[in-house]
Amino acid sequence: MIVADDGSKDQTVAMLEELGLVNLHVLKAQKNGGKGSAVRRGMLAARGKYVLFTDADNSTPIENITPVLTKLATESYDVAVGSRAAEGASEGNKSALRQFLSDSLRMMVRVVLGIQVKDTQCGFKMYTQEAAKRLHGAQTIDGFSFDLEVLYLAGKVGYRIAEVPVQWMDAPGSKVDARKEAVRFLRDMSLIRRNDLQGLYEESLKRSVSANPKVKAFSIALVTAYPPSSGSVKESAFHVVEALRHKPDVERLYILSDYLPDGTTYPTFADDLVPTEIIPCWRFDDLQTAFQLGQTIRNIKPNVVLYNIQFASFGSNRLTGAIGLLSPLLTRTLNHIPVVVLLHNIMETIDLNSAGFGGNPLMISITRFAGNLFTRALLQADLVALTIPKYVEIIREKYGVQHAILAPHGAFGELPMPTFSHDNSQPLQVMTFGKFGTYKRVELLIEAFAKLLEEYPTLELVIAGTDNPNAKGYLENARQTYQHVPNIRFTGYVAEEDVAPLFLRSDVVVFPYVSTTGSSGVLHQAGGYGRAVVLPHLGDFAELITEEGYVGEFFDPSSVESLAQAINLLLSDPAKREQQGQHNYLAARGVPISDVVDWHLMHMRSLIEKGV
Repeated sequence: MIVADDGSKDQTVAMLEELGLVNLHVLKAQKNGGKGSAVRRGMLAARGKYVLFTDADNSTPIENITPVLTKLATESYDVAVGSRAAEGASEGNKSALRQFLSDSLRMMVRVVLGIQVKDTQCGFKMYTQEAAKRLHGAQTIDGFSFDLEVLYLAGKVGYRIAEVPVQWMDAPGSKVDARKEAVRFLRDMSLIRRNDLQGLYEESLKRSVSANPKVKAFSIALVTAYPPSSGSVKESAFHVVEALRHKPDVERLYILSDYLPDGTTYPTFADDLVPTEIIPCWRFDDLQTAFQLGQTIRNIKPNVVLYNIQFASFGSNRLTGAIGLLSPLLTRTLNHIPVVVLLHNIMETIDLNSAGFGGNPLMISITRFAGNLFTRALLQADLVALTIPKYVEIIREKYGVQHAILAPHGAFGELPMPTFSHDNSQPLQVMTFGKFGTYKRVELLIEAFAKLLEEYPTLELVIAGTDNPNAKGYLENARQTYQHVPNIRFTGYVAEEDVAPLFLRSDVVVFPYVSTTGSSGVLHQAGGYGRAVVLPHLGDFAELITEEGYVGEFFDPSSVESLAQAINLLLSDPAKREQQGQHNYLAARGVPISDVVDWHLMHMRSLIEKGV
């Protein structure tokens, strides 16, 4: 959403900025320039495939977006005009004087300008991006008659215009003087005819095309673990990178990742997308991480730095993990570069024992205190994006900041619709995916699986992934402990190209978590591949599912019997399993990660332009 403020004298701009919404961008004018001026600035700044402008008073409720979008997306129109005069429209609370003036002016528009649209002035119009840029780039009228000029230009260009009935209610408190505007409207009709006769529009339409080249791109340094690294949030990083590499905003992308073990290499990017380079420059559990990152950033000189991290991204112990978390602050203060932190968890909701940072009560208290200090250090970034609404609420309330914003996790890619039904030539399969040994533990799952084998003797269990860096040797120990249980396969590291077949072969994806430390990328993956899921009844998961529309069977994370029952509910009911898979597939497609990345880019551009 772009809000084009027209030099308002009240607290509109301050109130909007205090909202801290990642997908909201406020365009501020130093002085009032007229409604046409404000709309033109907003339309030229818009980046969507389809662009809607709507009056801020909500006279036409935003729910009317569906029919106008349908005209452009499915019927190949270039402009869709919300109309109070089309058949099926409703118009309420309009004074007799305004109704008389509207009817009279509509008739004159048809006679003088030849515009066949019955309602030119409703503040609810949608365009294709090309039409929005061309028409509003050629627009010359800054007052309330700008709609008339834009529609006249659309006719000259030959754009297809649809008139769509909408609901409209005259909002109270308007400062518009209908009689004065009617006089200006008549004057502007004459101006439009004169401009056209003088050939001004041919020239302005040519200028509007040439005046809207590609946006000025900027370079980004992305600090993150990246496949095949064993670090955290690497799956998220993979899809963020894929989205960034398709964006015209990005001139060059540097991935500042951790060093890989000997014999392992990162991929290269030899294509015509955004030039991308992976630069290994830091090590997990290394006290020099912050220094090494700072040195690399100074050398490459990006326009902005994005940290894709969580609290354990840089180390498995308190000291190395904490020092690594100082990197965003040092980048901002020493390199004088805008810094955005995408934080996947917060200290306030982490179960330290489950995450591998526990100990005696005194040590836990010290860790909590240090966590608060390092949270404050992270909040020195220019923008901190969090993936769950509860995290935003906690950070704002506890630390008194407004630049902590919500950026949903986003769906991983545009995945084709999968097959939801089971392949009867294959045995049923249960799968779990991740890094195990801290808050993700397989003992409960294996014991529940052993119970299920009594009813499903050919059932398979796939444990896909590796040890958490804080729990080396965990999976091998589990494999040895439960070697007497048949039909279990440990995959080890899963390459990116093997992720899709792994999920698509499974019938049920289980999350054997004893706590959570943030938004679950695995849940988004399971949804994207249309899988039914079994989830622990934990606060973060419950909130995430409610917010993003996922469904699943829940279990008590302390009970083997509860987990076995939850899995069995899906194994025994193919129709329910397929229904949940379809539901989760639609939920996963709700907010594509490409859209979330657009929101980040919008704010990055704003930070760069402000010279932060």
